[in-house]
Amino acid sequence: MPIVSKYSTAQIEKLVNQLLDVLHADNASTELSLMCLGNAISHVVNSSVPAAQRQDVVKHFNQALTDAVSNKAS
Repeated sequence: MPIVSKYSTAQIEKLVNQLLDVLHADNASTELSLMCLGNAISHVVNSSVPAAQRQDVVKHFNQALTDAVSNKAS
């Protein structure tokens, strides 16, 4: 069963496009883009998620990322 987001597709796409625009404007390589996005994710988790929940949040994020990449390859 698909997960229903409390955020609209338009809201998500707008933010993703803004992030990608910044990376493209700086001609960031794939490696640099992934490093920067990874650092941003680490910052969000460390600054917004209680320490006791961080491992679970990261585990679920990792699974969602793995699923998203696996689904794109199919």
